[in-house]
Amino acid sequence: MMQCDLETVPSLGLMGIVVHKIKNRAKEMYQEYDMNGSQASILFTLYQRDAMSQKDLAALLKVTPPSITSSIQKMEREGYLTRRPDEADQRVMRLTLAEKGRSCIQNIRTVAAQMEELMFRGMREEETQMLRRMLLQIYENLEQDSGQNKDKTRQKGKAGHEKSI
Repeated sequence: MMQCDLETVPSLGLMGIVVHKIKNRAKEMYQEYDMNGSQASILFTLYQRDAMSQKDLAALLKVTPPSITSSIQKMEREGYLTRRPDEADQRVMRLTLAEKGRSCIQNIRTVAAQMEELMFRGMREEETQMLRRMLLQIYENLEQDSGQNKDKTRQKGKAGHEKSI
């Protein structure tokens, strides 16, 4: 297989390559515990927040509620979590960790610690904090731009619609 010179790859491409590597390595580590990354994210989020709706869970994980439905159903069947009607609103199902899910939290923390150690090996604390700050800034930039682009798209759609009338 041909190796590319990472020094010449544009930043966007480099970020994609790094994220892909991180996901694949984390996937390998989670497989040791018979788990995948999305399941780990769901379990850890429920551990931190206790009972919550699928809609709230999806919002925290930055995904759509339907995109985690099959994972939640599978995890419920396997005994990692439970779904119960909300006491105040029977239409809403509350997700909570089952005992089996709680027992996985230490494994999730172990994988997270191993990944942090692997990713930041050879870096000073200041460098890891700087990288974190930069990633958060990139995220903020993209979030702000996302809202602006939605407004631009709506305006273009309205302008195009008005012309065709």
